[in-house]
Amino acid sequence: MIFEKIVLENFATYKGRNEILLTPEEGKPIVLIGGENGCGKTSMLDAFQLVLFGATARCSNRGKLSY
Repeated sequence: MIFEKIVLENFATYKGRNEILLTPEEGKPIVLIGGENGCGKTSMLDAFQLVLFGATARCSNRGKLSY
């Protein structure tokens, strides 16, 4: 499975609608996600886990919050 983009809407630190493109550039086959503390890197990974595993996802710092 190849993800081309992820759309986050009012999820964790992402307020409103946010589209993050995951398509690599020509000659650069890797997409790197970087940023300062608290900018939403782990929240994006949590969103992927929720999409793939639903209620059984092991998301960081979310405990038993509903999705």
